Amino acid sequence: MKFSNALRSLFFSWDLWLAVIVMTLILVFAPNKIGLIFSKDILGISISVLSIIFAVFFAALAILITAGDNEFIRFLEEDGSFSRIIWTFRVTLMLLFVALLSSIVLYVVISQYSDIPGCYYVPKWLFLIYAFLSSYALFATGNSTLDAVKYAELRARFLKVTREK
Repeated sequence: MKFSNALRSLFFSWDLWLAVIVMTLILVFAPNKIGLIFSKDILGISISVLSIIFAVFFAALAILITAGDNEFIRFLEEDGSFSRIIWTFRVTLMLLFVALLSSIVLYVVISQYSDIPGCYYVPKWLFLIYAFLSSYALFATGNSTLDAVKYAELRARFLKVTREK
């Protein structure tokens, strides 16, 4: 996939804009000071969810890459479908990794601050960055799941075409 096409598909993807909407809603409606305990609880949940999704998604990518035979890959590459699907999975896997890593780092940092007397809040900008990364990764996972369904539909179409020959 060309770099310009990759940037265009990232910028115009619904998952990015939903993450921006989530971040904007938090910016508008959340208080200026986000509670430390609340943030720590949300990050703990996020770490659990993202780590499970990351592991399952990594396994799904491995299956997707190894499942197709050469003829099927050639069939998909006639219109660039295979490259687009693999690229979407690759980007989503990187997003999941970055979101998981940032959640772990923030959790550790916030845990350290929770022991300091008088420290009760997390800066809103820090929570906004976390919310954007996590929601973008989760929405991108949904988008990639739709691509996996498309892959299965293309596989069925390929089998139908090869049977008719």
